[in-house]
Amino acid sequence: MNRIWLVCAVFLAAASVAPATEQVVKLETDGDSYVCRFYEPSVPLEFYVDDNFGDAWELHVSNTYTYISDPWWMEVLEMAYMHFDFSGLGEYDGADLVEAQLVFNATDAVEGAVLAAKVAGPWEEMSITYRNRPPRGDSVASFDMVEGYNYVDLNVGKIAPWVDAPDLAYGIQLDHGGNGSWDNYGVFCSRETDSPPELWLTFSEPAVQESSWGEIKASFE
Repeated sequence: MNRIWLVCAVFLAAASVAPATEQVVKLETDGDSYVCRFYEPSVPLEFYVDDNFGDAWELHVSNTYTYISDPWWMEVLEMAYMHFDFSGLGEYDGADLVEAQLVFNATDAVEGAVLAAKVAGPWEEMSITYRNRPPRGDSVASFDMVEGYNYVDLNVGKIAPWVDAPDLAYGIQLDHGGNGSWDNYGVFCSRETDSPPELWLTFSEPAVQESSWGEIKASFE
């Protein structure tokens, strides 16, 4: 009996110092769209500012120029929006979030940095436009968009509050931050395709559930 107890005690002591396990939760976007503004400065005129692209198969991120005919040209600005439902994460704590990644499949890459930011207000997939878009919130990442799957590490400290307050999880916006370039035009798959954007959340979990030493000892007597 004493030998068995000693073995069990050693096992429990080793388990208590084992590294914490991690669990990854993948959230598929439940709403995405992009907004668009074509601006002809010499007239001036705006186009597409009241159009909605919520049912599009592609999400666009651009800040570039398009020539119509010499000398006519337009500034093109497009921003993508993605919303993720945090309401089903009630068993998790924001303090235990250790990593957050935005994952999406791009069909066209861009030159220059793409900026990811929290959306600072509510919006609807089938009604958001350039004119009624919500404010841009805190930046959470800056990255180079490549063709194929992109795995973007987000600022965990900025995303963690959404775990505890899902009503404030207004989503993520991608744009170029006003840094124009001829080649700043990216396209990636929306949730209308087989490759929707996802948010991968990694939570830490203790390897052994908390329990009093008396309860553990009693279980072997």
